[in-house]
Amino acid sequence: MRQLLFAVNLQTMSINKKRNDFFEEMARTFKILGSPIKLKLLNYISFCPRTVEECAKKFDQSVQNISLHLIALAKANILEVEQIKNYRYYSLSSHPIVEVVSKALLSDPRALLPDDYLWTGNFSDLAQDIRSNKTIVIDLRDQEEASYLPVNKALHYEGKLSELFQFLDSLPSSKTIIFFCKGRMCERLTQAVEMANKANYNVKGLALSAYELKEFSTYLN
Repeated sequence: MRQLLFAVNLQTMSINKKRNDFFEEMARTFKILGSPIKLKLLNYISFCPRTVEECAKKFDQSVQNISLHLIALAKANILEVEQIKNYRYYSLSSHPIVEVVSKALLSDPRALLPDDYLWTGNFSDLAQDIRSNKTIVIDLRDQEEASYLPVNKALHYEGKLSELFQFLDSLPSSKTIIFFCKGRMCERLTQAVEMANKANYNVKGLALSAYELKEFSTYLN
């Protein structure tokens, strides 16, 4: 009986340790994520692996400061690192917390674009409109991002926004046009949609995160 009680106590201690370790790990992870710049980095990197230098340039910060943030995220298993020649490329890991964070960010519907300019609907109907050539979707991301998360049947425009109208003029005027880029907080998408509508082009913005973009692409494969 004494041996049985001892074994039960050991099992209880083991269970309690696993539970405490889990919540302590989650607390450390959420503490690391409790920083706007880290969330911006995660969003930026979600669309394509990035170097420290690219991240520093994007957010106008020093390489040293950005490097510290990226290292912290990598230590928390949120980012993975790959050494290619003289550069270290950071990408999202497959850790479950990454999906949790992505869904948490998606729970807030706010966007830079006004509601009137945002595309609303379901992916299935949009994919059908694209296949039937009723709607044209235009990818505003750079070539590296478009290659990393490809969207089949999308036209690609990487040029200057000041020259966007020339590109739009080459498209059939009878088609519905939808731009997409890098999510709800994407400045390039916001500027492109607002500029086009002010110039009397009927354009909507498809403000999808990288997580949503992957899902949408499956409808077009």
